[in-house]
Amino acid sequence: MQIRYRWFRIQLPARARDLAAIVANCPFESAASFGFSRAPSGGASYRYLWRSRVVVTKLDAEGAPTYEQIDSVSFTDFAVVELGDLIFLRIENAGRNIRDLLNALETLAGMGFTAKPVTFDKERPSSIFNSVDSSKLIGLKVVGAVLADDLVARMEFVSKEGMVVESMEVLAGLKYKVELAVFELVLSGLRGQIAFAANGTVKISGQIAPKLISLVEKDLPLFI
Repeated sequence: MQIRYRWFRIQLPARARDLAAIVANCPFESAASFGFSRAPSGGASYRYLWRSRVVVTKLDAEGAPTYEQIDSVSFTDFAVVELGDLIFLRIENAGRNIRDLLNALETLAGMGFTAKPVTFDKERPSSIFNSVDSSKLIGLKVVGAVLADDLVARMEFVSKEGMVVESMEVLAGLKYKVELAVFELVLSGLRGQIAFAANGTVKISGQIAPKLISLVEKDLPLFI
């Protein structure tokens, strides 16, 4: 199963340095529009829950529409990652609700709370590739500009055998930005995949997924 992750470097105001206590003071109760609970995985993992209303249309016996509001509950899991004096949030399968989560934390922490996304558009975490037995690039998406012809090129490459970007003639002389890079990794006979997107999303799958997450987080201070 492939899981998407996003990391955010957060800063808390001096009066609210204990994020765990802040979250604990806002449980998800029956009358609350949002709240927090411990995630099933335990540790420093939490679950952000919020309510939303869905309007359902029904037809009565005569075919006339009636409307009914139904409350639904959604959730997002996240973990607090502390590396020395730095604090990061690791958000799992993050969607459009990221902003809602960060706004909720800002409301609870108060003025002085900041959150900055971690991106990997210029380089990739080196600890991963230095720690596995083998790695190969199996997927690549790039966007480039052909200035002489006033063109924008969007190209996608896939190879089960692996690719070496420096040897790809089609990219020679092209100014481009990597939108997505997918790697297959082997560690102690176990395989996994990790994909880095330019917006900071990291997709991880395979038997060594927990190890890959820890290696990415080891390098987070290098990308702030």
